[in-house]
Amino acid sequence: MKPLLRSFGMFIRQILNDSMLYAVLVAPLLAGGLFRFGIPKIESALCAYFGQASILGSYYLLFDLFLAVLTPYLFCFASSMVMLAEYDENMATYLAVTPVGKRGYILSRLVFPAALSFFASAAVLHFFSLTEWPVPRLLLVCALTALLSITEALMVVSFSRNRVEGMAVAKLTGIVMLGLPVPFFLFSGIQYLFSLLPSFWIAKVFVEDNYLMVFPALLISAGWLWVLYGKFERKLS
Repeated sequence: MKPLLRSFGMFIRQILNDSMLYAVLVAPLLAGGLFRFGIPKIESALCAYFGQASILGSYYLLFDLFLAVLTPYLFCFASSMVMLAEYDENMATYLAVTPVGKRGYILSRLVFPAALSFFASAAVLHFFSLTEWPVPRLLLVCALTALLSITEALMVVSFSRNRVEGMAVAKLTGIVMLGLPVPFFLFSGIQYLFSLLPSFWIAKVFVEDNYLMVFPALLISAGWLWVLYGKFERKLS
């Protein structure tokens, strides 16, 4: 356990010494403030202009889901940038053959940050959400989005050779979040064209208030993780 904690401590120090990554971790608070205070003002202005009782109100849940995804996504983006820097400097290979081991390296660089993002996401949603989130629902959405963030981080480190490429790939991984708005706008069977995106099922859970949708969300996420982890493991070897 001590080598694992030392490895994680080294990871935290690298983030704190990088102003860009440090800013990335603060960004969820800025986004939360913008959503919590900006969206209702925009809603009031739009309703007054068009003479409607509600325009954006029915999509407040969607804004909350984006915020729930954004927090772990940014945490694991920072993690993927650290991993790419270590890979470029051959530190990743070195750490994999130390007492930390390959599995410990993965835990300290992906699982631990995702676990931290779980608590950070819960705090951000608690203070900045636009809709009510009972504790069980809050914990569930944070757990599902934390798992999704590991998928996105693995995608970045698996398909990039350095941080420059990683930032480009990170933008493309935003496609994984495209499933969130689908259940809000598509109501026919065509929506299931997006069923391979874990975010689609995460949105379905809360739009339909159907907790059976958690199972396909977990299965699809597990499939992505299995494929991407295999690719990353080969790269690390």
